This record gives sequence, structure tokens and C-alpha cells, in this order.
Amino acid sequence: MPTNEYKYLPTKVKKFFDRQFHDSYGLFEASRNPRTGLYADGYMTLGANPDFRSSIAATGVGLISLAIADLEGWDDNAATKALITLQGVSGEIDGCQVARDDKSGFFAHFVDMETGENLNSEYSTIDTTLLLTGALFAGNHFAKKEPRILEMAEKLLYSIDWSIVVADKDKGVINMIAKDGEGIAPLPAYNEYVMVSYLALLGKPNNENIQALWLNNFAEDNITELPQEEFRGLAILNDHPGAFLSSFVQQFPYYLVPEYAESKTYLEYYKNACLADRMKWKELEDVPSYIWGYGAGPNDGLFDGYHADRINDAPHNIASSYIIGGYLPVYPAGIYDLYAQYSLHIPYDVYSNPEDKEDEEKFKAAYKFGLHRISWWHLEQPNRWYPTKVTLIDWSSMLYGLAAFKHGMKLFSSNLPRVNEVLNK
Repeated sequence: MPTNEYKYLPTKVKKFFDRQFHDSYGLFEASRNPRTGLYADGYMTLGANPDFRSSIAATGVGLISLAIADLEGWDDNAATKALITLQGVSGEIDGCQVARDDKSGFFAHFVDMETGENLNSEYSTIDTTLLLTGALFAGNHFAKKEPRILEMAEKLLYSIDWSIVVADKDKGVINMIAKDGEGIAPLPAYNEYVMVSYLALLGKPNNENIQALWLNNFAEDNITELPQEEFRGLAILNDHPGAFLSSFVQQFPYYLVPEYAESKTYLEYYKNACLADRMKWKELEDVPSYIWGYGAGPNDGLFDGYHADRINDAPHNIASSYIIGGYLPVYPAGIYDLYAQYSLHIPYDVYSNPEDKEDEEKFKAAYKFGLHRISWWHLEQPNRWYPTKVTLIDWSSMLYGLAAFKHGMKLFSSNLPRVNEVLNK
């Protein structure tokens, strides 16, 4: 049942919403390897696709995108595709053996799209978490249509030694990397690794250290005790004093940890993070109110490399439209900000430039699947900046936010297990 926020959108805005929502799935479909079911780290706007490099985290989001596509009726083969993806990551497709830490079972962050070979990357606890969260989400959604998906997702979940993620159960410190069966590279709370604690509890619910990691730090009663930083009188969750986190860090647990999606306490912090992001952008000179969003992403062609933008640390002040998408459940008016970006500056589906066909071609390629990274100061310049890559894990905020705007947050909380239900068993 669509939400009232969606049902009562003005006709032009609803048309934009429907196109952007569908295209947000289209990006994932274009980035999927049809044989192995693995998803690329990113979509190259001016190059061949899909990329040979798969991100195991993007593959998890790809599984969620298939569930959403099935719900919307966009893809009649979504369940079959999800099963192929699970077979790919489980080593059941000839020639594809996705790299894992031999002793703990954690997956490599980046692997070859065809063979699953590790591409010189770490065995990542957070990226494995994102993969398996997506697998469980898809498994629950497709439970009646294709029960093998959930069976395979749970088999993968229980095949991992989650105990190594616990670095300090009393302070919420979680190991980022698995190496030779040990956890290394500890990272203090608060950050997206809340999801690692959540999934570890699902995978090893009887482990006392894993229970303590969650109950001592991330359970509902302890959210107010997590590290915070103040911005203009707003309390913002963070991982160390004197800094702020990129907005995607606030968004991922909101969508992928049911307790956080339903927590009134976390909701207030989430609203604060959204407001702080918007307020900081309003302090910048000559930036309209509909341009905002501190997200992560590539910046090739403007300045080198990938950067997780955040308050007080955002080179060139590049706005990430998908961050607006991710905050729609607490700021529904953000859909009008996205529509303003589209109608006034990036009409990606109807843009033409008869006087400069090269510009038209680059523009359409850069925004083929809609809004993402925008440099306001380059939008109206003769030599405007064309983003050359869209990273799928960062784009996920757009997919999740639009889905929640139309269907409500129950879409997410109903497709993932709750910690309390697991503990009570």
C-alpha cells in the first residue's frame, strides 16, 4: 500500500519520482554480471560496463534491489536472478569462487566479476555484513516464490566466525578486517559498523562477547550513550570527538537494522543529522536550498579520488543527491529538492543541446540513471563537470529512500530479523 506522501504528490513530481525510482533499480541491473550474479563496484558513465571489479557490498545492495524490483513489478525474473547471485557468492557457479578468509569465512571487499578472485583487497567485516544483510532481505522477500534464497543466505550467515569482530565489548569497538582467522583494525563506535554488531548477533546469538557488544553499546537503551558531536545545538552521533560523519553512516543502520528503523531514540538523532546536513549547506554562499547532501563518491575529473564528504570536510563542496533520497522518511519535502535539481538543472531524460552535441552526449551519459553527484559551482559553467562513475554502495541511499517514501519503512524492518527475537529464542 503506497504511503500518503507518495499518493498525494503533484502529477509532475510523481512522474519524476516514478522515473527516478525505476532508474535507481536500472543502475543495479546495468551493473550486474548475468552469469555470476555479482555486481560491479560502480557504473562507468563514459566507459564499458559492467566493470570487471565487483564489490561484495554492492552485491548485497543488488539483492535488495531485486526484491524491490519484484515488489514494483519491474522484473519478472528477479527471484531467479537473486538465486543466481547467491549461487555465485556460494561457489556454486562453475569458474566463480568468491575469495574468503580461509579461517573466518569473511569475504574479500573487491573481487573479479567473473572468477571471484581477490583483487588485492582486505577481508572486510562491514562489506561481508552488507552482502549478507542483502541476502537475508532478499531471502525473506522471496521466501514463498523461491525458498532456496533464504536457505542459502542463512547458510552463509552461519558459515562465518563472527566472534572475531569483537575488539572491545564494553566500548563498542569493532574490528574492520579479518586476517588469518583474527580480527584486526579496530574502529570505535559510533559508525556504520553497528550493522556488523547486529549481524554478528544473528550469526552467533549464543556467543557471550557478541551479545555484550550489542547489549552494552548498540541496544535501544544505550543509543543515547554513544559518542556525539554538537552542531548548532543539534546532537549528532559520531565515532570520535571533533568530527562529523558522512551522512551515509547515519542512513545505513536506519534502513538495515530493524531496531534502529523502529527506535524513537535513533529517529531523533537521524532527524538531527538530516537537519545538520541541510543547515551546513545553507551557510555556503550562493547555494540554493535544494542543493545539499554530504555523501561519499568518486570525483574523477574534478579532483582525484574517492572521498566521504562530511560537515567541515567536503573538498569542492560536491552535493550527493542520493543523501537527500536517504533522508526522505524524516524529511519528505526532500522530494521537492530532488525535483528542483532535476527540473532546473539536470533533466536527464529529456536533455538536449543541438549546439553542442558533445556536451549533450556527456551529460546524458553522466546522469543516465538520474541524480547523483553535483558540483553546484560547475553546473552552469561552459566546461561543466561530468561525473564519470557512480558507486553502487553510495547510490543505495537513493534506492532505499525512494522505496521507503513510497512503501514506508516497514518494507525494510519486515524483511530483516530483529535482535530481540533472536535473543529471546
